[in-house]
Amino acid sequence: MLPTPKDAAKVLVGAPLKLQKSRLNVAMLLAQAAFALRNGKPTRAFLLLGAASVAPRHPAVSTLFQGALAADDVRRKLF
Repeated sequence: MLPTPKDAAKVLVGAPLKLQKSRLNVAMLLAQAAFALRNGKPTRAFLLLGAASVAPRHPAVSTLFQGALAADDVRRKLF
């Protein structure tokens, strides 16, 4: 039997990573919170920690929250 391109990709790259989006999102929120706390923005850090606590059960809410924080950053830089 001839190997398929999918089999060849598994050999070359390895098996696909089994990352869950919610775990990755929580990790990124925690990293952003640590970075904000390090830069002297404790309010933003605690908001990000709150979003990280909500992310596993309600990923859409945490995504909307991240979008709101990003929009606030853009607003502050422009105006």
